[in-house]
Amino acid sequence: MNFDFSEAEQAFAEEVRRFLRANPLETFPVDGMDAGYGSGANSRAFLKALGAQGWLSMCWPTTYGGREQPMFMKLVLMEELALAGAPFGPLAGCWQTADAIIEYGTERLRREVLPAIARGEATFWQGYSEPDAGSDLLALKTEARRDGDHYLLSGHKIWSSHAGIATCGLVFARTSRESRRSRGFSMFVVPNGTPGMDIRPIRSLTGEVYHHEVFLDDVRVPVDLMLGPEGEGFQALLNGLDADRFWGRFYKAPALARVLRQLVDYANTTGGSAPLSRDPVVRRRLAAIAADIAALRLIFYRTGCLIRDGAPLTYETAMAKVYADETGQKLARLGMDLLGVWGPLRESSRWAKLGGQISHLYLTTLGHTIAGGTAEILRTSIAVRGLGLPAEPRAAAEPKAR
Repeated sequence: MNFDFSEAEQAFAEEVRRFLRANPLETFPVDGMDAGYGSGANSRAFLKALGAQGWLSMCWPTTYGGREQPMFMKLVLMEELALAGAPFGPLAGCWQTADAIIEYGTERLRREVLPAIARGEATFWQGYSEPDAGSDLLALKTEARRDGDHYLLSGHKIWSSHAGIATCGLVFARTSRESRRSRGFSMFVVPNGTPGMDIRPIRSLTGEVYHHEVFLDDVRVPVDLMLGPEGEGFQALLNGLDADRFWGRFYKAPALARVLRQLVDYANTTGGSAPLSRDPVVRRRLAAIAADIAALRLIFYRTGCLIRDGAPLTYETAMAKVYADETGQKLARLGMDLLGVWGPLRESSRWAKLGGQISHLYLTTLGHTIAGGTAEILRTSIAVRGLGLPAEPRAAAEPKAR
């Protein structure tokens, strides 16, 4: 595989850099917290600015208003935004939803929702997890009952990112009870504000709000806001989870590289005549995490090449997500150790170093190995699909009696 950027990709990267220089990031208002994944905060204004450049829809078919640019252009854009620390939090979810609508959507979804995504006016929350159905999503209890040309959705969703400030939700619900466990589920695009929807904030360790729980009480959704045929939503769900693991973590390597550079600068300038960077332990830990970040970037670009070439993915997105989230946690711990007593200070403290971002990173990354699929379950996917190991190890044989 050749990981070099083409001339067109290099030119686009420079175009994005010019855009960022012409549009200082501090001029964009922030609507939601930075969750530490590397995509910055949620800024509706920034997303609209990207839409005005035509970048949100550039890879879509021309039939739906796109320019049919190669998929790698999205990788170039996300990497440059992450390196700059831009507030593009909702971007990956918008692309995932657009791809799902293009593949499975009704004419109404394509006509009404795709243009809003292209303009940066539509953002989405995922209504997948439930209090009793997290890792086992097929145990969910939310139901959608057919009522003429509508469905009535009732249930309780939890850990829905930015549900309080998004425009729509992607709600996974049971539409029938068939014998085959993976059938009988459907996916709906549900506009926020629909009667019967109650969205409540969940405060995080940082004191800010990123996740929400959503109560659905006979929420009336038109039939033509369903993705795909009734009962066939499981495949859309699997595609969405794979996309979330790739697109929702791809930008972590460049974002962590940006934080690492700040830590290196801090080590080089802190300590007077004997800066921290002269400590061999500090040097080794910084060098080790630099190698981890370089390996992480390679894993994601290799997976990106497979997606670009239409090759099947089995365990690759699971491996990439596990490595991304654990590398983020490792860098956060290193930052806390390096800053010492200054590490826990928040942005609001006048004594905070590096703007208090290391404390924020440490707190937000704690949950990353749970969100989007736990590291334990994803390691099972790697073992079974990547290494060909049995799905469940056999119990150890009982010792024979003597």
